[in-house]
Amino acid sequence: MKTNHISGMLASLCIMLVFGLAITNFNQPVVFAQNTNAAPALQQGTPTPIAQDQSEIGSTDGILVMGIVIVVIVITPLLFRKQKK
Repeated sequence: MKTNHISGMLASLCIMLVFGLAITNFNQPVVFAQNTNAAPALQQGTPTPIAQDQSEIGSTDGILVMGIVIVVIVITPLLFRKQKK
C-alpha cells in the first residue's frame, strides 16, 4: 500500500513539473515581448558558416531501416512466447 502512495506522489510531482515548465515556456514576460528588435550592446554579429550537407534530398533509407528494426523488436517476443495449454 505504501508503494502506491509513493508512486502516486512521484506521478503527481512529474505532472506538476511538466505543467509548470509548459506554462513558463508559453507565457513570456512583457519585457521580452516588447524588446524583440533590440539587440544587446555587447553582442556582435558574426556570419554563420555554411554547413556542408551530406544527405541526399528525398533519401529515406534510414527511416526504412529503423522501421524494420522496430517491427522486428515488437514481433519477435510475440512469436517466441510460450502458450499456456
